[in-house]
Amino acid sequence: MQRVEAHFRNENEAEDAKASLQTMKVRDVMVEKVPQSNRNLWDLIRDTFSREDTFNEDHHEPHIVEFQVEEGDYPLAKDVIKKNNGYIHS
Repeated sequence: MQRVEAHFRNENEAEDAKASLQTMKVRDVMVEKVPQSNRNLWDLIRDTFSREDTFNEDHHEPHIVEFQVEEGDYPLAKDVIKKNNGYIHS
C-alpha cells in the first residue's frame, strides 16, 4: 500500500475525490480541513500549481484527503485527484 496526501481547494472537491476513490483498492480514506495555522503551506501550493482563472477566494477552504492505495491503483488514484483539481503532496 502507498500512502497518499492530496490537497484540494475546498471540501466539495475533496469529497468528490473521496467518493471516486472508493471504487479502487483504498483504505483509511480521511477528509480533513486544513487548520488555519497551516494555510501558508496551502497558499504556496495553490500559487505554484493552480491556474489563476480557476481559483476563487470565496471558496478557499482547503482540505486534505489522506488514504492508502494499492500500488497497482496508484495511477488511477492520481488521475482522480487531478480531475478533482487536487495536488498530491509527495
